[in-house]
Formats: sequence, C-alpha cells, structure tokens
Amino acid sequence: MQRLENFSQVIQYLNDKEIVMLRDHTSFYIKGSRIMVNGLNTSYSLSFEEFRDLFQKETFYVYEPDNDGINNEKDDEYYLWKSKNAN
Repeated sequence: MQRLENFSQVIQYLNDKEIVMLRDHTSFYIKGSRIMVNGLNTSYSLSFEEFRDLFQKETFYVYEPDNDGINNEKDDEYYLWKSKNAN
C-alpha cells in the first residue's frame, strides 16, 4: 500500500475519487459532499470539517485492490465446463 505523506495529500486523493485507508482497513471515500467511512463493524458519513478534526493526525494509505486470488479465466473455464456437463 502506498503511504500518503500528509493530510493535504489525503484530501487530494479523495477529491480525485480515490479510496484511502487506515492500517486497520477502515476506508474513506467521497460521496456527494460527504466523506463516507467504512470500518469492520461501522459505516457512517462525515463533513470535511469533521473528517479533518477526527483524522488529520492519522496515517493514510491509498487503497489498491487485491486480485491475487481471483483468476477470471479459470472461473470462465469452470463455468463453461459445468454448463456443458450439467446434462
């Protein structure tokens, strides 16, 4: 995960429609004029001011999807095989 160096960089990524995260995998993204927060057992929205007040001293990372375990070619091959052998 790419570490963001400062809070202004966090705001820049959010404004660019990127998802940013904390180390505990709490994620943040913009929806309309609110910052959406999704954690393990929580989901809520904050104004920019609330977000800044609560999280400006945290270390953020850019979200990067992990597709290592998904192989779409293998999935397609399996479902093709399964549909041929279903009869």
